[in-house]
Amino acid sequence: MPRYICTNCKTEYEAKTADGFCSNQPTCEYGSGWLKEIAESGESAPDAATAAGSEAEPPISFDREIGLCILMMDGSLSMGEKAFPTTDYPGNKYQLIATNAAGGIWSLKNVTHSESAYIALCIFAGKPDLVWVKSVQEIIQLFETRDKFADFIRTTLETKTPEPGVTNINTAVNFAWQIYEAYLKGDLTAYGAPDNFKPLSHKVVCHDSQGAEEYVSIPNARVLIYTDGEHNVTAAVKNPFENGRSVLLSAFVGEDEESAGIKQMQRIANVCPKHAPAKGFFLINSPERIQTLKGLFRMASGASGFCPSCLSSEPPPSE
Repeated sequence: MPRYICTNCKTEYEAKTADGFCSNQPTCEYGSGWLKEIAESGESAPDAATAAGSEAEPPISFDREIGLCILMMDGSLSMGEKAFPTTDYPGNKYQLIATNAAGGIWSLKNVTHSESAYIALCIFAGKPDLVWVKSVQEIIQLFETRDKFADFIRTTLETKTPEPGVTNINTAVNFAWQIYEAYLKGDLTAYGAPDNFKPLSHKVVCHDSQGAEEYVSIPNARVLIYTDGEHNVTAAVKNPFENGRSVLLSAFVGEDEESAGIKQMQRIANVCPKHAPAKGFFLINSPERIQTLKGLFRMASGASGFCPSCLSSEPPPSE
């Protein structure tokens, strides 16, 4: 029988956990350690690349090929309210988002080719704005620690969000679409990022109504938008991602189960190509869902999934 060991705290397991992450919390922070199979010698089993030898050529050339995550982060004033008022969770929504976004992205620091995984950090309320586009490698080098990165995100949301008194999902989604289109064209110079690159893509196994398998090529990009309220301006939400294979994930943060924002976020979310008709919508309405939130940021930033089922079944990024 195979046994497993945590890459972070070295706790050993007789069987792999459901999501592949170490469950030794709070000693081992969620997302920091994942489980690797222990070889008979007692060491972690080598991955395929290692087993092939250090001289082996990588299967894909990453020269001028990049992946992209576009984070549309709600910085409206209501995000300054307590995250879960009916519980003893102490933080407000700004803190909740900043901590989990930083944690999810930071967990990619050892991913292969972190210099080719880009994050477009955007904020919105009444209108959207780009903070910057940087690779995971650049983010790690710039902020040095996850806590410094979290502080930056929180301060940016609290102080830099344009028109924080209203929430305009329509302009936020369309701003994300503009960046996504530029990515597909291989030119992000308008957003302070590289040009003349090839967008990465990956094959996804889909199933039709008769159960037949089909391999679909999808850009290695994700767009994640969340809100804690609802679209509250005159113009209706028009989702440009709905025409074609959508990469748009959405989330609602808060306990208000009657909020129109929940249905709005559900409506714009993608249909998962792996687990259709499941949609890429995530409801974060209790402290127990915080790990899901962090995992969502990690999954979107690593462009590794599309819906809640993907979050629980996708393997974590390799060391």
